[in-house]
Amino acid sequence: MLSRVRHIYDDRTYLYRIIETIGSGPDLTTILRGIVSLVTEATQCHACFIYLEQDGELVLRAASSVYVHLEGKVRLHAGEGLTGWVAKTRRPAFIKENALQDPRVMYFPDLDEEQFQSLVSVPVFSRGGEVIGVITLHAVAPHEFGRADLDFIEHTAALVAGAVENASLYEDATKKVALLTELSKLSQQIASATRIGELLPMVAHDCRKLIGAAHCEIYLLESNGRLALKAASPDRAGAPIVDSIELWLEALEAGRPLREARQTRVLAETLWGKSIGGTPLFMPLAVGEERLGLLCALVDRPLPGMTSALATISAHTAVAIKKHQLIERLQEKNLVKDFFESLARGDGGTEELAAQASRLGVGLDRSHVLFHAIPWTLRVHAPKKGRRSRVARDAEADWRELAARIESGIESAIPGAVFDHRQTSVRALLPVLGSGPEAVPDAVRRIFEEAADDHVQQLAIGLSNVCSGLDSLRRGFGEAAAAAQIGALLGGGAGVFTYEGLGPYRYALMSDEAVRDPYQERLERLVEYERRRGTELLGTLEAYLDTRGNMARTSRVLYIHPNTLRQRLARVERLADLDLSREDWLSLAIALKVVKLRRMRETALAFEEGRENDD
Repeated sequence: MLSRVRHIYDDRTYLYRIIETIGSGPDLTTILRGIVSLVTEATQCHACFIYLEQDGELVLRAASSVYVHLEGKVRLHAGEGLTGWVAKTRRPAFIKENALQDPRVMYFPDLDEEQFQSLVSVPVFSRGGEVIGVITLHAVAPHEFGRADLDFIEHTAALVAGAVENASLYEDATKKVALLTELSKLSQQIASATRIGELLPMVAHDCRKLIGAAHCEIYLLESNGRLALKAASPDRAGAPIVDSIELWLEALEAGRPLREARQTRVLAETLWGKSIGGTPLFMPLAVGEERLGLLCALVDRPLPGMTSALATISAHTAVAIKKHQLIERLQEKNLVKDFFESLARGDGGTEELAAQASRLGVGLDRSHVLFHAIPWTLRVHAPKKGRRSRVARDAEADWRELAARIESGIESAIPGAVFDHRQTSVRALLPVLGSGPEAVPDAVRRIFEEAADDHVQQLAIGLSNVCSGLDSLRRGFGEAAAAAQIGALLGGGAGVFTYEGLGPYRYALMSDEAVRDPYQERLERLVEYERRRGTELLGTLEAYLDTRGNMARTSRVLYIHPNTLRQRLARVERLADLDLSREDWLSLAIALKVVKLRRMRETALAFEEGRENDD
């Protein structure tokens, strides 16, 4: 049997040449092929194969020239063949002769293994002691490997391990640089997007391309608490709406992507089906504490830097979404404000109003009820002029919070409602429901009671009569405002009031203050007297007129003795120069409503001035 004699200095020479090959450049494929060529030459073997671990398999990365066409195609599982056995047991293998008779050897037709006589296979260990590859030599009879060949291959494996790790670090660094470069471009595109409809599809497409994902999708959180698909790459129709909060709640924890968790797999199967492969990644779209939605990706396997890139994309996208939402909200707010002002003044052109109404989804041909809400709290004094008290700030926060809760309830109960927010009030246009005109006031009262059940009632809400047509809508704004203010004054506190419910005070609202009225002038004397003495003469006279002069009924209404009532009425006649037995009771009753209404408005005005001073 022929054998080759090789001296120790030959081994060193080849090892030096292998070291030179490793140092020649960072390209791993070039390095491995150079090592294979040197090992084949040094050992005079038939073939040299270098396998590297990848995704739990041993993949042929470099082979002698005869088998170079199989690189990347031959894959072995742990324990499969002699190479797999070496990787699994972490021990070298040396078969001197009759290789195919060894039970560890597996026959591969593509490798011409029927010719093999002798085999050497050694593991390649990383610095951490993990098996990252295997080097296998095949020899055709009559050549046989010896102990010197095994030693040489073990030294070579140690050098290969360093080369693989260095090349991997270089590849990772190169990929990270490329990733950062593309990420920078994507960030600029995100910042330059002019609207959400342009932003989201671009992010989904470019993010998928950037990280090599099979799917990349963006879901946004809707007001009802569900996640709805807004953009997908590749495009798809009929995407599910995720309404189970347990599936995505954890994903909304800022800065914490979901991976290797049960919720991740369940959510991934909900989005893409139970037959999905690869690794799902979910990154929250969040701005501060506000959660906007999820950026979802499905990749073959997560690569270094991928999670960081996804986090950066999600952060930039979230900020851009929030920016566009604010812009759209401001644009819509301005549009609503202009529309409401034009309706209230009645000076807008029909075509212009119709165009504005169309953009807001308002049908001007439908019947509506005007809604007007104002804060209604006890007057709060600041400790120092020009400084705003904490109580005043809390009061403002309370009424705004209550208004927001009522608005949310109305939007759910009355589809098509449009709200206009002002500094000290909230206005709205409420379509009349199909169940009839009374359905709107009933719904608003119910929503107000539910929202204010565990909350300080600090809103006075006025509702107009049913309006149909531009002229009617213009009057409706005044009716709703009057119902809120006068209703709260008459009712003595916050609540929901209708214009119809103001009763005869509706007519007092229409009186012309420029018209001189002797009755009003006389009744003002009673107002002045009440301010000085704190009596209730005006209310006594109103109750007497409302009961048409029935003394017994008036006494019951006021809870006073008839003699006390007679004394008060006598004082009224004396102070106001009236003779109740001769006066025009209708004119006197109307004048009394006007004076009382004027007094209540003065009280409200003083209250508002006090609020402004507190602010």
